[in-house]
Amino acid sequence: MRKILLPLLLFLPMLCLAQSIEVKYSVYSKQRKAQIEKIMNNVANQGHKGLLAGIEAEKEDSFCLVVRDRLSSYVRIEPEEDLSDDSGPKIVLVSGAFSEEEHAVYKDMTNHTMTEAKDLLAETYIVETPIPKYDWKVTADNRDIMGLKCYRATLNDTITAWFCPEIPVSDGPDVYAGLPGLILDLEDEHYIYRCIAIDTNSRSEVAAKKRGKKVSTERFEELRKQMLDR
Repeated sequence: MRKILLPLLLFLPMLCLAQSIEVKYSVYSKQRKAQIEKIMNNVANQGHKGLLAGIEAEKEDSFCLVVRDRLSSYVRIEPEEDLSDDSGPKIVLVSGAFSEEEHAVYKDMTNHTMTEAKDLLAETYIVETPIPKYDWKVTADNRDIMGLKCYRATLNDTITAWFCPEIPVSDGPDVYAGLPGLILDLEDEHYIYRCIAIDTNSRSEVAAKKRGKKVSTERFEELRKQMLDR
């Protein structure tokens, strides 16, 4: 019986990757509120109080992670109000320290590569890098998320992730990956990612990669500095 059971257990992760896994996250930016307060208190913006009054300091964005056949996409879910024709002007916060322009991440877990699509002042830049090798410290602490048992892992004492071994996919929101299970919740220095829905038998396809200008990580940071630190 043991000889039969072991191969079956080893085969389980491959079976789980035969269909799509879809996770929706609510993402809260810790920097956003401080940035809005800075904008509101700027003397140069005093004449635009009416326009600025519509900015939500506690706004949360929604993102969707789809994992299928060792490929994944992590893209923003457009709110319904953004899709309407009469929603009014859209204000995007951009500064040298913080930007909320569009951002998407695509991972290829077979080739261990990651592609980030980053918008910067209405231009899309494509940055390709290896998937980071995070030095996670897994603990015995556990809690339920969406009815699934998850365990806590930490990174550099600044990042806390909760991952689910029952879903043996080494992926997670944004650029995060590398744990023996799907990351459902995570908090780092700048963002809080919270799982709000999960479908382990989804029919969704991995999103097609955005097109843009390919640059290195170093070149993108140079461009960001040039454009935003003026």
